[in-house]
Amino acid sequence: MEMKYSTMEGTSRKYKVLIVFLGVMVGAFITSFLVAYLKGQQVWGVSNIIPWGQLITFYIYFIGLSAGAIIISSLSYVFRRETYEPIGRLAVFMGILLMVGAMVFVMVDLGRPEKAWRLFMYFYLNNMSSLFAINSIFYTGYITLMLIYLWLIFEGRKKLAAIIGTIDVLWAVAVHMGTGAIFGLIGNREIFFSPIKPFEFLMAALTSGTSLIILVTVMTFKLTRRVIQEELIFSLARLLASIILILLITVFVDKLTHLYFPNREATLYLFTGDYWWIFWIFQIGMGIGFPLFLLTYPKTKKRIRWVITAALSVVLGVFGERAALVIPGTAHPQPFFPGRIEGPWGEPAIFPITFWESLLSLSIVSFVALLFVLGLRYLEILPEERIKEAT
Repeated sequence: MEMKYSTMEGTSRKYKVLIVFLGVMVGAFITSFLVAYLKGQQVWGVSNIIPWGQLITFYIYFIGLSAGAIIISSLSYVFRRETYEPIGRLAVFMGILLMVGAMVFVMVDLGRPEKAWRLFMYFYLNNMSSLFAINSIFYTGYITLMLIYLWLIFEGRKKLAAIIGTIDVLWAVAVHMGTGAIFGLIGNREIFFSPIKPFEFLMAALTSGTSLIILVTVMTFKLTRRVIQEELIFSLARLLASIILILLITVFVDKLTHLYFPNREATLYLFTGDYWWIFWIFQIGMGIGFPLFLLTYPKTKKRIRWVITAALSVVLGVFGERAALVIPGTAHPQPFFPGRIEGPWGEPAIFPITFWESLLSLSIVSFVALLFVLGLRYLEILPEERIKEAT
């Protein structure tokens, strides 16, 4: 039987309060952006030494979430697994919104987003040997493919949707591996440089994307009183555990390679320096160790609440993984000269968490959330089957 989809009512008081709150946060986005636009990026935590901060961390994080969501959607529309059909449309819609959010983050980080059109002047104003220029082609094609993919799904053209979905999944892999290559091919940044960094990015994207879908599915279905098939959640949990294990192996090989290399100071700084807690607590603890335990231990892997806890841990942990790359990766001084040089060019830099940058980051996240709840109200994304109320 073909599954039917519908919108949510959106008439409850809680829904209206949520819309107002998210609308206020969008206003905060405009305000915080104008402050940074008029006063300069000095109101953020970035500096000449640490040029990337919260915005770039969220940018690569959202791209990973988007790629993970699209790949999960393929389980329904490309591989025709009926178990995943209730979340197929939701996953594609999330992929689009998360990618839009990523583009907002990177354009705001430019400082002068009105000049972003230059990114799309291929072979004229762009240096096409730059990975940034190449990735702008990937991003444009990726968003276009996702929109076509979702439109075909709404039109019920399943065969064509499967073809476009296959292309979109392969494109999503290229998009996120390309983003990983931006970091992995920077030879003078030891924490960045790694030939397997694109694969690590892809695995982190799959773990975070799968985890976010678990969280959003459970929360959205419960709030809209849709029927949640537990086997769907447990199936995603088993998939998540497998991907986390692959991610663990990838991270282990990457760090072992860096430690084996004679110039290992930056990696030791990542492990024991000012930002050790980002790597050990978030990336390793919350992103890999704790959720892997919950998803493999017999008494917790069969409980929905522990699966949700594991998914939440991964979502936070992978964000820490992105932060562990961006912040310590640029905070550690580069070896321009032999020996130790006192002063800002010889000491590790400090990245302060500022009010305006934090408000800007949270408000962009709220903007994406606003688009999501509006989409649930006006697009037929959720399964029609609902929990029957007791009489």
